[in-house]
Amino acid sequence: MVMRNCFHETEAVPLTPKFLVEANVKWVNWSNANGYDDFDWDDQWVFAVGGQYALTSKLKLRAGYNYAKNPVNEHDGFNGMQMTSVQGKSLPGYYCETFRIIGFPAIAEHHLTLGVGYAFTPKFEINLGYMHAFGNTITESGTDLTGRPVTLESELSENSLDFWVTWRF
Repeated sequence: MVMRNCFHETEAVPLTPKFLVEANVKWVNWSNANGYDDFDWDDQWVFAVGGQYALTSKLKLRAGYNYAKNPVNEHDGFNGMQMTSVQGKSLPGYYCETFRIIGFPAIAEHHLTLGVGYAFTPKFEINLGYMHAFGNTITESGTDLTGRPVTLESELSENSLDFWVTWRF
């Protein structure tokens, strides 16, 4: 699928009647995305691989891995007193850098997933998924609004659970 600021390709291959492998590659065009182009984020390639094993005709086990390099560039030596234009508005560089470093939720680079699905009938299935994003930290130094030295740091690790129901009509 091709969108204005993203390219996404997925291939799934059944290796055996019980084992399916899927590979996914995605490119995100952060440098030209509306609303993000002022933040100096690098374009990003996202790579993922996963598998599904049918333990029985009704019970499926899933696992996967995802890697994407953190797109946030570090601006060591930024001038927090200098005005910066963001979406046509002027604001102090300190505010812009704080948002760039702390406000972006995708700095984690490595993710593992586990899942299970159970088909009660051919039309009704329940699924549960777990994702762990391994911790990553980014740091940059510069000056605050008064010209004093400051260090900005963002650290992110994440765990999430997903639950979904499939009902085919």
